[in-house]
Formats: sequence, structure tokens, C-alpha cells
Amino acid sequence: MSNLMYLAQSGLSSAQAALNVVGNNLNNAYTEGYSRQSIVLGQAGGKTTNHGFFGYGAQVDGVQRAYDGFINNQLRSATTSFMSLYGRHTQLTQIDNMLGDDASNVSASLNNIFSAMEKVSTDPVSSSARQGVLSNMQSLAYQYNSYNSTLTGLEKSTNTLINQSVNDINNATEQLANINKEIAKIQAQTGGVPSDLLDQRDVLLNQLSEQIDIRVDENTSTGVVSVSMASGLPLVNGERSYKLETSTSPENPSQNIVSYVDASGNSLRLDEDKITGGNLGGLFKFRNEDLVDARNQLNMIALQMANRFNEVNGEGRDLNGDTGGDLFSFDSPTAQANRNNAGDGSFDVTYTSIKDVQAQDYTLTFKGPGQDDWEVTRADGSKVTPTIGDNGKLEFDGISMMPGGTPQPGDSFRINPVENVSGSLKVAITSGDQIAASKSEDPSNESNNDNIKALIGIRDERLIGNATLTEAYASLVSDVGSSVNALKSNLKTSAKVVKAVQTQQQSVAGVDVYEEYVNLQMFQQYYQANAQVLQTAVNIFDTILSIR
Repeated sequence: MSNLMYLAQSGLSSAQAALNVVGNNLNNAYTEGYSRQSIVLGQAGGKTTNHGFFGYGAQVDGVQRAYDGFINNQLRSATTSFMSLYGRHTQLTQIDNMLGDDASNVSASLNNIFSAMEKVSTDPVSSSARQGVLSNMQSLAYQYNSYNSTLTGLEKSTNTLINQSVNDINNATEQLANINKEIAKIQAQTGGVPSDLLDQRDVLLNQLSEQIDIRVDENTSTGVVSVSMASGLPLVNGERSYKLETSTSPENPSQNIVSYVDASGNSLRLDEDKITGGNLGGLFKFRNEDLVDARNQLNMIALQMANRFNEVNGEGRDLNGDTGGDLFSFDSPTAQANRNNAGDGSFDVTYTSIKDVQAQDYTLTFKGPGQDDWEVTRADGSKVTPTIGDNGKLEFDGISMMPGGTPQPGDSFRINPVENVSGSLKVAITSGDQIAASKSEDPSNESNNDNIKALIGIRDERLIGNATLTEAYASLVSDVGSSVNALKSNLKTSAKVVKAVQTQQQSVAGVDVYEEYVNLQMFQQYYQANAQVLQTAVNIFDTILSIR
């Protein structure tokens, strides 16, 4: 009878433990990152007698956490790819929306100028016609200024997002190191691994993979993880985390850079071209490629347009008979000194041939006296061989750079000859009378419209490569639009991959409330059956006591 009582007790204890596990699953069915748990029951042993084997009932051998490390790694990888596309797409879409406005854009404003010039061509002395050209020129300059402000704002917002991404990475790695510490402590004390901490760990790993491409090495015995970047630099090693930090770029103050801080506190600048995964990789891709390309193309259109209008207007006579002046003004290019330069060198930069100017970054590095003093490198790494003029003046790709001050070996400067042209573009004339519509030197020949026709002819001139101004703008819009459409398509595909892996992961670790409800009923019956065994043992005991 005592054995029957013991059997009932072990059965009730096992059933109660099972009901606790099922209840916990149901409670956390919709908790983010929760992994389903399963009770593991086993035999409690027994003894062999002359009459056979008699068992001691059931016992709880443990609680098993549903987990598949391979699938989790797949999910993190898919998430990293998706977030890279998402971060880039979100920013690039804003440029696409800016350029794609059919009613208000550079191409429409240019066509308005040429249409207004047609009216001047019909009546060269008409003040209203000339004022119409001036007003449309002012609208075009404002359009360029507005575009530049939008792109500058996007660059600033991207820097802010990069800072936020780095903060999120640091927060996640710090928490992971703390969880590693807690897991190791509990595992050492109890020999078991706490499921709730493992769930928190996996949630943090997923959050980290949203920001940057990571590699995870898990100790399956202790649950402790080591995390590194794709480049191999460690982010979490046991109880220690390593941080990233942002700072202003020494060569380009308008950009933030990211550095890795090692165990000794030294900062190692990360190669942004090699960070391609996660939100951070997408932001780098947008800022260093998409934004640069769009801005360079826009500035090149503005530069060649303004220069050509100025050239042609200078070939004619205005309404007062004077030689035409510039219609547009814009800032000359500047050379930005690297913040870490040791010397006080500088450059005075001017245009020598605007039609030969290239829309790209150049880096000039001082090699020191006794060598070819300055090394000029394009953004793609190719070298430029400048023409050396008087006093060390450097001439290349349509610009002239006169060095000044005393640079030290290793000092460097960055220059983009078209930088901020669209932002600084202004209308240089204050009256429509200053438009040089005539080529006649006789002021009384008011009907002469030869030069306004030449100005109108700019519409069909191929000023940028083999493209007209409107074709170049259309190419810019097309390039951005194509990139956005490609990203949108890739995003849809990537989202499907993430969804598929999430479904697979949930099929392993997720809680099915219907399945748990069935388990709840099953273990409830299990409990009731063992309660009946106990009742039977009590009845037998009472019967024995009643025998006299």
C-alpha cells in the first residue's frame, strides 16, 4: 500500500510540474522571443523481485527549451540582409520623391526659361518678356538651392541614424555581456541553463543582427556566446563587450565615421566599404554611393548650365548696348584641409576649363620636399598627373590649385570641383534688361535677336557627356528611380526570405496555443488519474483500519 501511495505522489508531482510548464507556455504565447518549453518525464526506477519488476513511478527529468541554433543563425543572416536594404531604401526614396515631382523640377524650370526666351526672341525690347526670363531663372536657382538643402538634410539625418545604430549596437553588446555573466554564474551554481536568459540572449542577438552583420559562436554546454563582426573584430567575448564610437571625419566634416575601440582603448577606423550588412551597412551604402552620385550629377548639371548661359550671354549685347555679363553666379571650389594636418598649408582654387571639370572627390597628399610634392588621387584610387605651373601651381581636370602656407609630409586635402554649386547658385543679374538678346553693337538695332536665339540654342547643346541639360537631368532621375525600384524588388524578396525563416523558427520554438490547450487537458487528466490512485490507496488503508 505504501508503494501505491508513493506512486500516486510521484504521479501527482509529475502532473503538477507538467501543468506548470504548459501554463507558462500559454502565458508567454505572445511574448517576443519566448521559446516553447516541454516537460521531460522519466521512470523513477524500481526493484526486481521474485514476482517481477515493480516500478517506483515517474519523475521530472527536466524542462527542455525548444531551440535550433542553425535556424537562428539563418534568421539573423536573413534579417541582416533585409535591414541593409531597408535602411538604404528608406533614405534613397526621399531623393526619388524629390526629383520625381513632375510639376516642379529642374527640367521643367529649364523648359520654362527657354519658353520665356522665345517670347524675348519675338519682341527683344519687351520688358515683360525679359522679366519673364528673369523670374524663371530665379525659380530655377531656387529649385537647385532647394534640392541642395534636401540632400544636405539627408546627409545630416543619415549621420544621426548612423549614431543611433552605433548606440543600439553598443547597448546590445553590453547587455549580451551581462547576460553571459549571469548565465555562467547560474550554470556554475546549478548545472542548468536558465531558459529566460537564453531567450533574452537570442532577442538581443536578433536586435544586433538588425544593425550589423555578426558571427555568433555559442557554447552549447553553458549557453554563453561570443559575438564578432564579419571582419572578425570581437564585439562580445564572455563577460566583456567591445564598443564602437562615432566621430567627425577628419577629411570631410560633413560626415561621421565609425571606429572600433579595442581592449586597450585604441580606436580603429572601420572600412565602410566592408560593412555591407544590417542597417549600418545600408546607411553607409546610401551616404557613400547613392547620395554622392545624386549630388555630383545635380551639381554638374548646375555648373555646366550656369557656365554655358554665362558664356553665351557674354557674347551678346544687353538692352543698353553693353556687353552681356554673367547670368548666374556660384561659389568657386574649395580644398578642405584634413583636421589632422600638421602644417598650415592651404590651396587657392579656380576653374580653368569648366567643360573639363569632373564631378568627383580628389585627395591631394603632400609627399614632402625633394619628391613630386603633391600626389593627386581620385575617389576610385587612380592617380592624376597634374601639370605643374609657376610657384608649384597644380592644374588638372579643369581646375587650378595654387598651394600656400607650409604643409608637412603626410598632410592632405580633399576637393570636389562641383561641390555646393547647386547650393550657392544665384541669379547674377537684377533686371531683365541685362539679358544680352542682341549681337548688334548698334544700340538702336532693337530688333536684333541673334544672341537670344543662341541662348535658346543651349537647350539642344550636349554639355554633359553626350547629353543635353534636360537629358542629363532625366538620366539622374532615371538612375535614382532604377536604384529605388531595384531596392524595392530586392526588399520584397528579402522580406519573403525573413518570413520563411521566421515561420521555420516558430515551428520549432513557437507556442501553438491549440496544441498547448490539448496538452493542458491531457495533463489535467493525468493529474486526475493519479489523484484517483491516491484515493484508491486511502480507501485500502481505511479498509485495513476497519478490520478488527
